[in-house]
Amino acid sequence: ADIVGFTDMCSAATPYEVMCFLNLLYRRFDGLVDIYKVYKVETIGDCYMVAGGLSVITGEEDPLHAVRIMEFAKAMLRASREVRMPHNSKPVQLRVGLHSGPVTSGVVGDQMPRFCLFGDTVNVASRMESMCRPGHIHVSAATQ
Repeated sequence: ADIVGFTDMCSAATPYEVMCFLNLLYRRFDGLVDIYKVYKVETIGDCYMVAGGLSVITGEEDPLHAVRIMEFAKAMLRASREVRMPHNSKPVQLRVGLHSGPVTSGVVGDQMPRFCLFGDTVNVASRMESMCRPGHIHVSAATQ
């Protein structure tokens, strides 16, 4: 998911306001991760990335991974509406993209190593997000 108007907000708000805003929003999302049994992969700027059905985490495939991810996405939209943009006090709007498929995963790097997901599935989910209308969830045919 990404935040609609994030770039404009960064131009209008102080760095401290941006960090407080992201911390408030992402803590709400973090609180949903265990409820919906998804895995938080990373945050980069205004992008919050989760995955479901990672068999490397559970040891087996989750037949409900698409349902869990969709329910998590809907909960993200609800939670984001409770947070206000610091520069104009409007409710946060997200764009969310969902796609299902195989990924490659692993820990990369020596300086601040982190777990990453790679592959076309990640790229398609990102494109679904960027083509999404604000306040909506764009779901690929593979996930439906």
